[in-house]
Amino acid sequence: MSFDFAVIGAGAWGTAIANMLSRLGNGKVVIWAKEKEVVDQINTENKNDRFLRGINLEKNIFATECLSEAIASYIFYVTPAQSFRNIINQQKGYINEGNQIIICSKGIEISSGNLLSEIIHNELPNINYSILSGPSFAHEVANNMPAALVLASSSIKNAIDLSNKISSKNFRLYPSDDLVGVQLGGAIKNVYAIGSGIVKGLNYGENAGAAILTRAISEMVRISVSLGGKKESIFGLSGVGDILLTCNSEMSRNFTLGKAIGQGNNLKEIINNKNTIAEGYFTTKAIYNLVKSKNVEAPILNSIYDILYKNANPKDEAKSLLKRPLKNKEFY
Repeated sequence: MSFDFAVIGAGAWGTAIANMLSRLGNGKVVIWAKEKEVVDQINTENKNDRFLRGINLEKNIFATECLSEAIASYIFYVTPAQSFRNIINQQKGYINEGNQIIICSKGIEISSGNLLSEIIHNELPNINYSILSGPSFAHEVANNMPAALVLASSSIKNAIDLSNKISSKNFRLYPSDDLVGVQLGGAIKNVYAIGSGIVKGLNYGENAGAAILTRAISEMVRISVSLGGKKESIFGLSGVGDILLTCNSEMSRNFTLGKAIGQGNNLKEIINNKNTIAEGYFTTKAIYNLVKSKNVEAPILNSIYDILYKNANPKDEAKSLLKRPLKNKEFY
């Protein structure tokens, strides 16, 4: 059986992307899941209650447990960032120059400090690839509600062509050639969503929430520019757009993780009780290591890292941030 689109990863976002793609003309979509019960339910009931409850999926979506079957002209990777390289290595023997890869995952590999695009470049150097990122809750995209995202490629022409290929009335894609900035915006905002959740859990109020959000954007700009991204991307959909969504909603796994920490819950117990782990937990460690090597000023990031990985007290970290000297430059 041949497919127009393949989606690797049947979590909430992967399933939503598959549902979105299935509405484009009469295209057939294959989605890979590692869980047999997910594969069986998609194929027999057109549902994925484990990861995207309450959504009726289109009937032209076929699920498989076999990575060799999940191949198409356009392959969308929606896997956890820390699993990305392993899955690419399992599948790369079936991929050739006629395939295009679209990275929809948001994160940075801890072991190498690589962006996901760098992993593709290293493992599949002759393959065209793009980055899809922006404010997009899975349930809303799956339900065909309006959303606007960024699609970045090293070639702006390729970004434009692909955006036109998979855009629709309610799923608008804006092309970009800033692979680094678009990826960093999507990855780092998960870290600050945890921070915003902590502030919420501490009951510090709306003023404090607005303050940490604004200062977080400033840090995101510094970090992105230091690593080769464009600050304009951080001010766009893949940065500010995504952080506004993720840092203010109970629908965000990263925000709710932070809120639970702020309320005094034990981090290990929170993680053990979650169906899926918030990607920002891993990204915090990865971006902390990168920022440290670049000597970038990022006090909020440092505090979130200390809370997650050094068992620092959230209230003590908040006091430390509030004691920082005032500066005459508000932004960047």
